[in-house]
Amino acid sequence: MNARTLPRFVSLAFLLTALSASAQEQVLDPAAVRHRLFSPEEKLEASVSVGLPLREYLTAHYNLNVGVAYNLFNTLGVEARAGYALSRHTGLARSISESFLNREDKKITDELEDMWEMNLHGVVGARWAPIYGKLSLLADESAHFQAYLWGGGGLASLRRQSVIQCTRVQDRDMGVCDNRADPLDASTATENYWHTETRVAPVASGAVGFRFFLAGGKHALRFEVRDWVFMDQYRVNVLREDWEAGRESGEPASNPGLTHLVQFDIGYTFLF
Repeated sequence: MNARTLPRFVSLAFLLTALSASAQEQVLDPAAVRHRLFSPEEKLEASVSVGLPLREYLTAHYNLNVGVAYNLFNTLGVEARAGYALSRHTGLARSISESFLNREDKKITDELEDMWEMNLHGVVGARWAPIYGKLSLLADESAHFQAYLWGGGGLASLRRQSVIQCTRVQDRDMGVCDNRADPLDASTATENYWHTETRVAPVASGAVGFRFFLAGGKHALRFEVRDWVFMDQYRVNVLREDWEAGRESGEPASNPGLTHLVQFDIGYTFLF
């Protein structure tokens, strides 16, 4: 999710741009490109979108966003986006947490990478849409669209719940790190004791996508692949006995790398 994800995302952006350019040359009506049926220039727009995870590893995010944009030109606009990500641990993360506590061979350990979950966030960026075209759907029906690239940055609130460092072990043999009444039934717990952290950090975001204009030009549907990027942070060489006793242990990783949350966004835009 670190070094391998970014090249894949960049490659996808170039691929989609190339496919769009090819479509403009081969299947789009040249008259539609020369004479835009829908022109967003100098128009304000508002949008809502939902982001679904394209790849889940230790965390999964379902992103809800609203945005306001102003189109300086037909091909260039600025946009502010804000939202909240509903995040959770995946089954793999829960499996690790359940099996780790009874590992007596892991007295000194490193925390896991890419465990930060994004919650509230806001970014400001620019959208460049150099390609405008028309796709023929039926004999008398067509869809006008823009292909675009988006880039920007802002701030995000992040939360991290460890799946390794438990501050109060209830039952080491069962791998229990909560106050469940029944060790075999996680639903009986009202509190867990996994170490948690929160922070506010810079976040960058980039996307490649298409938006299709609907009848009248006041409405558009948007489909995009978006990457949210922020600096990872975790500890290494943690002595579990000290950590579980409430004493700080280990040191921050010297080269934690970047966390990438790659999502598929579906959105609706209203142009004023």
